[in-house]
Amino acid sequence: MEGDVMNRTEYKNNFYKEHYERINLAVPKGMKDIIRTLAADKGMSINAYIQDLVRKDQCGMFDTMQVAEKNREMISGITGNMHDGYDIIFKDGHSCHCRTKKDVRSCIIEYCKEKGD
Repeated sequence: MEGDVMNRTEYKNNFYKEHYERINLAVPKGMKDIIRTLAADKGMSINAYIQDLVRKDQCGMFDTMQVAEKNREMISGITGNMHDGYDIIFKDGHSCHCRTKKDVRSCIIEYCKEKGD
């Protein structure tokens, strides 16, 4: 039985290593309680709350870039600004750097068409 428990624990640890990344977040004193309260008010854990905020931020970026709904599912994220340009990271690991929002749209459309063929 003890070996069985070890195998389950080892499996869970390996699964976690392969599918998740850890972030240590430092916030000013008192902010943790504020975040915890905001999350609890929505019935969420702190982890789920922060992930939800990031998703909403990315949706806002997708909306700003006018990325089609059908293409959004292939994108892991978009970072950047109009001064430094934008980096697009696709879920399959492909990435590209674009100078303008128009270039971002063109790159996404072209790559998604290429992958769809």
